[in-house]
Amino acid sequence: MVFGNVEKLSLVGYIHPMMKKMIQEAWAVAQDDTKQDGKYDLSQPGAFVVLATAETEPTSARKAEFHKDYIDVQVVTHGTEKLGYSNELSDELLALEQLENDVAFMHEVTKEQFVCLNSGDFAVFYPNQVHRPLCAVEQPAEVSKAIVKIPHTLLV
Repeated sequence: MVFGNVEKLSLVGYIHPMMKKMIQEAWAVAQDDTKQDGKYDLSQPGAFVVLATAETEPTSARKAEFHKDYIDVQVVTHGTEKLGYSNELSDELLALEQLENDVAFMHEVTKEQFVCLNSGDFAVFYPNQVHRPLCAVEQPAEVSKAIVKIPHTLLV
């Protein structure tokens, strides 16, 4: 997991240039007041951003998830969100090659840690990295996000 801020991408100079480009494109889409919540294609094949507004919930009410084919970049555009994450995934789940809709959910997470994101902050989750989005920081609240999906094959 990597986290940073879209206004300070120079501080994460070690991330792939294509990922930076996709984050910048998604941020531009999110800042366009004419765009509604929904899915928008980005310039690279298979890459897209989903703009979404949701209510955060207590951590215990949220399921964790992981992906196989896509890198998942969670960008907060308005509000605050707590994200859980872990690098612990069972051998059985690691061995899975495909997931329906490229997502699997889980209730229990081993060695889970948390990061709080504010407007402009992002977190990058690579395939097989467990993450629990939309957790409330203190009280449930509305948060708007740009969820960037990048096929991991674009970065090879």
